[in-house]
Amino acid sequence: MEEIMNILIAILVLGIIIFIHELGHFLTAKFFKMPVSEFSIGMGPQVYSYETMKTTYSFRAIPLGGFVNIEGMEVGSEVEDGFNSKPPLARFIVLFAGVFMNFLLAFILIFSMIYSHGKYIQNKEAVIGNVLPESRGSKVIFPKDKILKIDGVDIKEWNDIGKVLTGKDPKLPIQVELERDGKIENINLELTEEPETKRYIVGILPEYTIEKYGAGEAAKVSLLSFEKIFSDTLGGLKLIISGKVKSEEISGPIGIIKVVGDASKEGVGILIWLTALLSVNVGILNLMPLPALDGGRILFVILELIGIKVNKKFEERLHTAGMLILFAFIFYITANDIFNLTR
Repeated sequence: MEEIMNILIAILVLGIIIFIHELGHFLTAKFFKMPVSEFSIGMGPQVYSYETMKTTYSFRAIPLGGFVNIEGMEVGSEVEDGFNSKPPLARFIVLFAGVFMNFLLAFILIFSMIYSHGKYIQNKEAVIGNVLPESRGSKVIFPKDKILKIDGVDIKEWNDIGKVLTGKDPKLPIQVELERDGKIENINLELTEEPETKRYIVGILPEYTIEKYGAGEAAKVSLLSFEKIFSDTLGGLKLIISGKVKSEEISGPIGIIKVVGDASKEGVGILIWLTALLSVNVGILNLMPLPALDGGRILFVILELIGIKVNKKFEERLHTAGMLILFAFIFYITANDIFNLTR
């Protein structure tokens, strides 16, 4: 049952990202009065459709992908107000709108998380905010305790704790003077060995307070976070193109469903951040100047804008070939996902 729920959540997340992308194409096509025969979420045979005089809205059997069928994109099409009959700038806006909506969705999600959660400000003094329950000191030190001295050395701020402990024999207990409820306490404290790292730790975390952002400040921080995600995604894409990433490390639709399903177990916050990350990824991938992708079509429109005419039949053949290559690549990474899951 849990696996089914994870799959449903993943499909919902991917569905929202794809819906927003296609909505960008749809709204701008309608704005420029281009005829849109179908707005579909999913691929394959129709499961449900709602028809209006101008557009059919449909859900299809395979809940991954989607499309907006803008009429007049075919070579030699004579559809009134069709895509190819519009000025290059209008076509550029329609093609870029899907990517823009993906980036906008990511920014809105990031902003909502930052604005609602605020920023964590650490107490400069050595006040304990939390004690790891598995640590040896969990029975003698508690949150809100303020550390004053360790082995007779004054502790003025949190960073002093690490400085004082550096170079000491971790197997010997330390003497801690602390303030608790206005009273001075002296305790002997044994350090705890971490099983994985073999390091010895006190097992305490500093006290934090949460300060809410104003809308303007939250927008600035959100923009910086968006830029970081954007640059990291470009960096990852560069590694893939240069062959520095192994094929088994590349995830396709099934791999993404697993990642989203795992993230949903960690809570809504992690899932929202991952949705923003995936939305940026979808935007950047669609912006790549490859045939069949938005970026490939945008490239030809830009050439037209600067006065370079490309034969429409040649362009159409290029996009058709690109689509076949794209489907082959999707098949490959899907097979790769299945192989990785069965290893």
